[in-house]
Amino acid sequence: MHYACAYGASEEVLYVLTDVHSEAITCQDKRGRSPLHFALSNAGRKAAPSAVRLLLSLNKNIVNSVDDGPLPLRVFAEYAATVKNDDETRDSVHCCLEHLLNAESDPTADFLTALQSLPDWLSERAVVMPVVQILLNDKISQRFPTSILLLDFYILVMVITFYSLNVVKSIEKRVDGTGDLKIDIGPLMPLYIGAAYFTLREIIQMVSLISLKSFNVWLYNPNNWLNVAYVCLVLFWTSKMATGYGDLDSFRIGAALSSIVLWSKLLAYLRNMLIDFAVFAGGVFYVVQRLAAFLMALGVILIAFAQMFYTVFQQTKYCNEQPNNELSQDEILLATSCDANMVQPYCNFWDSFLSVYTMLLGEVDENDFEDSGVATALFIIFMFLVVILLANVLIAIVTDSYKVIQDQRAAIVFWTNRLDFVSEMDAVANGPWKSRLKTAVGLGGTNSSQSSRSQAVFGKDMWKQIMDLFVDDVEEGYFSVDFFAYVFLRLLAAVFIIPLWLVLGIFTAGWLWPPQVREAVFTSTVLKHSSDTEKEDEMRKTQVKKLEEEVKALKDELVQELALGRTQVVQIKSQAAERKLEIASEIRDIKRMVALMFERQAIFAA
Repeated sequence: MHYACAYGASEEVLYVLTDVHSEAITCQDKRGRSPLHFALSNAGRKAAPSAVRLLLSLNKNIVNSVDDGPLPLRVFAEYAATVKNDDETRDSVHCCLEHLLNAESDPTADFLTALQSLPDWLSERAVVMPVVQILLNDKISQRFPTSILLLDFYILVMVITFYSLNVVKSIEKRVDGTGDLKIDIGPLMPLYIGAAYFTLREIIQMVSLISLKSFNVWLYNPNNWLNVAYVCLVLFWTSKMATGYGDLDSFRIGAALSSIVLWSKLLAYLRNMLIDFAVFAGGVFYVVQRLAAFLMALGVILIAFAQMFYTVFQQTKYCNEQPNNELSQDEILLATSCDANMVQPYCNFWDSFLSVYTMLLGEVDENDFEDSGVATALFIIFMFLVVILLANVLIAIVTDSYKVIQDQRAAIVFWTNRLDFVSEMDAVANGPWKSRLKTAVGLGGTNSSQSSRSQAVFGKDMWKQIMDLFVDDVEEGYFSVDFFAYVFLRLLAAVFIIPLWLVLGIFTAGWLWPPQVREAVFTSTVLKHSSDTEKEDEMRKTQVKKLEEEVKALKDELVQELALGRTQVVQIKSQAAERKLEIASEIRDIKRMVALMFERQAIFAA
């Protein structure tokens, strides 16, 4: 069976082997690999999808890791990483992936990291499958991921707030010149807490992924490098503010630029929460990639025009009237006591480039070109080529690219981000290190599943009973005791219990929320169609169903017309029979009259 799956035997051959020896499906070699592993190691073969479907239909349990053997999905991911751009091979790999995921493997940390390690072209197909989306919704609405999500938000807001306040305070101290440049530890403590929190998260995540032998997942995830940069910058500038080291200009510029990373971290968080932010972030990167060639061409054109304007105005009256070309713009303004617009911008190359760039944005002073016909011609050409033509091309590219993201890749971007976060949280919460740690301290791991189930249902029944108060109607009259009791309980629940429970959950980072609230806040709608192929299949099914209905209606119409036709034929036959009888009767009358005439003629002749 192992060799048959490895070398792409047909489904009929596998049927024969399983009929003879059904236990071969679960047999493992010395490395813990079952026939399913061998089929997935050659998922690009034409017979691989049918082999995977047959094995999983006979025993779904083989989709999970058995006796600490390799996870089939991880073996499949390793093979998929070697697949080149071959449509036929990729079609087989796609089919194997669908069979593998529809078998509903146990959602372990190893499974999620293996799913995360799929190559991009395959991961995009996996994250929009309904079975994966349902799994991710279930995972993210659990207590631990919910708490981490809310804690991340609280700490991000706290760090940004205290960072901004302390930076301004540190700048004021440096400007005052009092000599005391240090900031007390109290205002800086939230920054240390935030940095320590994210540092601890990254360390635990790395240890968990190392125990899962998936450290490369952490290494190649840009979000993790953003977290590292975030922690390093917060600690660096916090230490600068605590010690007072650094001059004013370098501190001010560095702290301002570091704010970009802090706000980018907040945007990355929102990308995991809301599909609109996921579309926005994915759209920005996708548009930048599409604009690479355009930006290079635009840069060359701007430099070319800057060089031309700079050359045209060299050693002309336009530039010679300036006090000194080597002075800075501030010094020129001070020397001439004139407005900024009076400074000639084309007398050195850098100012010429900046002026050309501002012309692209709409800031134009046509008076600069009055004394030069060549400069005027260059200005006209620039306005047509760059401002009119290239600007509209830019708008067209951005609009088209963002529409692609919004229409085709929105779900892929969002669910990929959600998979990254869920994999990270599940590796932290349920990685192999957890059972090993419990074993090391003598706690064991037998009650972990029971405790997780009890946490999952905490408050579920009580919340359901409260919601039922607003669904059930009182059968008695409006002046009955039951009616007033229901009204009182509804008011109590709506005014006190529900708001208090929600606020308490916010202060405990969602830990005390019932499962229904976590699901309502953090889960997203599962797509009915997981891919363009499934959309096309569903469209075909709809068209076939519509055609069947039309054929059925046509059949009924034909039956009715045939029945009506038979009725008309019967009526015509009846009319024809009656007419036949009338004609026969008339013929008999005519024969009788003719016979009577012959008899009378014979009498007359006699």
